[in-house]
Amino acid sequence: MKHLPWVIVTVLLFSLVGCFGSNDPAPTEKDNSGTLTTIKVIAESPGAVQFMKMQEKEIAKKYGIRLEYNYPERLTENLEDFLFSTKENYDIYSIFPVKLPLYVERDMLLPLEKYMTAEFISDLMPFYQKLYMEFGNHTYGMAYDGDAHLLFYRKDIFKKYQDEYKQKYGVPLAPPKTWEEYDQIAHFLTRDKDKDGKVDIYGTAILSEGGMGYIWFAERFLSMGGTYFDENMKPEINSEIGVKALQSLVDLQNSQAVPPGSMYDWVDLNNAFLQGHVAMTVQWSDTARFSYDLNTWNSKVSGMVDWTVVPGGIPGAPTGGSWIGRVLAISKNSNMPDKAWQVIQHLTSEEVSIDSINSYETINDPYRYSHLSINNKGPFPSIEVSEHFFSTLRESLKNTNAELMIPGSWEYMQSIDHNMRQALINKLTTEEALEQTAKEWEEITEKYGRDSQKEYYQKWLKNTDEVRKIASDEK
Repeated sequence: MKHLPWVIVTVLLFSLVGCFGSNDPAPTEKDNSGTLTTIKVIAESPGAVQFMKMQEKEIAKKYGIRLEYNYPERLTENLEDFLFSTKENYDIYSIFPVKLPLYVERDMLLPLEKYMTAEFISDLMPFYQKLYMEFGNHTYGMAYDGDAHLLFYRKDIFKKYQDEYKQKYGVPLAPPKTWEEYDQIAHFLTRDKDKDGKVDIYGTAILSEGGMGYIWFAERFLSMGGTYFDENMKPEINSEIGVKALQSLVDLQNSQAVPPGSMYDWVDLNNAFLQGHVAMTVQWSDTARFSYDLNTWNSKVSGMVDWTVVPGGIPGAPTGGSWIGRVLAISKNSNMPDKAWQVIQHLTSEEVSIDSINSYETINDPYRYSHLSINNKGPFPSIEVSEHFFSTLRESLKNTNAELMIPGSWEYMQSIDHNMRQALINKLTTEEALEQTAKEWEEITEKYGRDSQKEYYQKWLKNTDEVRKIASDEK
């Protein structure tokens, strides 16, 4: 993708980090020596540090640590433009796993094996441990946010138009199982309810900004049987499957089923759904609890939302995915790595982390088995709704997609992200966008070395297959 001009990005991030770096945490108790050790955290959004703020008093009391936060006002994909050029030192990084290779190739991260006891990691779901915490031959990050995708829909609207849909299509109106059904239902549910000539509710909306739009393409592409590369690392993104997947998104974006001109990031898409402007969308799983939040998210659809697994393409192909997510990593230049680990261990422990996925204020999603075994209602109105959410999430992880984790993985994804967006606004045809992506992918592969990339890619394919098998074998 094309980033903001370097000067603008640098000035923006310096000003934001400086602003929030001076925003001291709440007063905390001192340790026995009367002083607190300062651990500096840098993250890509306020949401990434929210749970840390909720735990800062306990961290100060137990470990004698004061947390200093550095982050921009709104989630950004450009944090590394600042981070890789600054001379500032930080102790803990909050990182999208897909970006982990960027940090490793710059030798910025401390391997965490010596901290990872068998007891501590025994409760981690293999998907996150094997695919997002490890890279190369080391564990560099500790899972902090699972970030699985689900399909969310307005059950009241589906019920209202049940008979009309069946009369028109001959089948019941039910949550779509395929992308063809998804697009058809999106068109059907787009409504001018008061007949004033203006659409009152749109069938759906997609995310296409914030450097994350590639996910909405990847879910369709991979579920239709697409693969990123062949055995020689030649791109297959511009295959017939790729064209079909992207064209379906372009057609949807240009139709009346999507709010006109909408180029949403994560916050925008959540607001569109939670304010009742769209009937159905694919989003991260925390949207389930946010739908009941009348304060932080000001939800207008409390009690009207249901969820299920993301639609698919061909039978047997992986569907949905656990995308973006977060791991916490320790800087190789930290003067206090053991203290930094105490913070990470506390936040991600089985006992404490459960609170991070049960709050309306946090953006964390499950990554431990124990997170899926909650026997109380948590942020939901009842135990039954809570169990429905976690069982759906568990089902979604059985045969799902994962972020590409090879050198240059973020560059590959940002290439398709940028070119996909050009197709969505009709500046490139679908074919032109994918041809340009394939050309850029070849350049990225050559930069890192084709033979080396082949090895990394094959290892990634093997790891994802192994994790899927483990998940499918679990009861």
